[in-house]
Amino acid sequence: MASSKLRSSCSFPNLVLSCLNFTLFILSAASLAPIILLKMPPTSFGLAFFIVSCISLLSSFVGFYSQLTHFCFITHVSLLLASLIGQLLSILALFTKEKSSLSMLKSPRDPKEAKVLVRLECGILMAMLLIQLMVLVLSCVIFSCWLKDYEEIEAEKEMLAKKRSRRIARVQEESMANAVKIQEIKDKELDEKMKSKPEIFIFPHDGFGNHRKFHTISASWTMNMDSKSSRTTKKEELSIQNPGTSIPQMESLRSSDLRFDRLQPSDQELLQENKFEFGRFVAREPVLDEEYWTAAWLRAESHWEDRTNERYVDSHKRKFAEQEFNAIKRRCRGQHGEKYMCFVAVKKEARNVKRTVLKSVVGTLDLSVRYLLHGETFPGERIKAPFFSCINKTDPHRYGYVANLCVAKSARRQGIACNMLHFALESAKSNDVQQVYVHVFKNNRPAQQLYQKMGFKMVEIASSQLQEQTDLLCIKI
Repeated sequence: MASSKLRSSCSFPNLVLSCLNFTLFILSAASLAPIILLKMPPTSFGLAFFIVSCISLLSSFVGFYSQLTHFCFITHVSLLLASLIGQLLSILALFTKEKSSLSMLKSPRDPKEAKVLVRLECGILMAMLLIQLMVLVLSCVIFSCWLKDYEEIEAEKEMLAKKRSRRIARVQEESMANAVKIQEIKDKELDEKMKSKPEIFIFPHDGFGNHRKFHTISASWTMNMDSKSSRTTKKEELSIQNPGTSIPQMESLRSSDLRFDRLQPSDQELLQENKFEFGRFVAREPVLDEEYWTAAWLRAESHWEDRTNERYVDSHKRKFAEQEFNAIKRRCRGQHGEKYMCFVAVKKEARNVKRTVLKSVVGTLDLSVRYLLHGETFPGERIKAPFFSCINKTDPHRYGYVANLCVAKSARRQGIACNMLHFALESAKSNDVQQVYVHVFKNNRPAQQLYQKMGFKMVEIASSQLQEQTDLLCIKI
């Protein structure tokens, strides 16, 4: 609200400033005419007047762009001051010493005509002097308004970041408490099941009364079919489970021992070679569980960003973040021959500034290295193949897949997504990947433009096999 009020309050002065700059531009161009009419080429004295008019012309032109950047404003003010000094000296020379000025100009024209041209030049310079004084004062006033506006926007961003970190901390605390309760319930159920399970006793041949007991071990064969975005992937998993072990998701969440006030690790503590620095940020792989959790929370916020009016949004975000956190940790361990990498963008370490991990992580992205099935030419292609298709683990069939690219609201429009995507492509290239794919929703125009800017192109043959709302993009590296 404060920013919009400041903009509306500065809109009229900004319009007046533009009109004054336009008037000054016309007068500066007109002030060149008397000098040219007096004598061409001009004498050194006439050349001084010519330079003063050119500086005024340049300052009026720069004045149209003085509010764009701080550099433009400084340049405009410098040119205005130089022009004011030159105009003041020119007016003093022409007004107080008119005859000597005429003799120094050495005009071949009639003396009366030369006198008229000199007085005309003096009048134009006086008008320009007054207008430039008004432009200088008005430019400083408008710039101070925009400076206050910028400071308020930065304060709002900082406030949003603090609210976000507090919200994440509250959600994480609730999640940890719920996870502990659920784990206790599961442990109790497991103890009851263990008591009711039969035990197999094996007696040794030496006749001693000691015996060893073994719990029954159950083997299960599971097959999961994933049809997301009309892509059918076949996963086969043979697992031997001991009833005494706890649920993997709860175990990973409990053993992580998340501390929401943990500070961002310093550069000396990280010692990571695979990282990419850009501006005030660094893209790298997470090193702390808190960074994995913040990445999961960013994805939850991005997933529910356009549905803030729905009921129980915070509960849905919390559940989504818990599932995504455990999924990231599970995928990072590797499965089915795939290599999975999670990247985060964090703020660079600043001198005398201590940040928590929650405030440092501003972006996240996933990159996985996969293999095409036999007969596939692109990921998810519908092919007539045996039900148990095997993976073709050869270099030409290796490809990269990018997913879950999202940036915190408070850190957008700073090139984070573009640089993280560049880092992911370089990482894929270092893993001998020649093609990288990504699925994008058709109605997500910013994402479409970002990937096209990076060189991604639509896979036309895949458009007929995908769902209507998604496109498959590919880039060759």
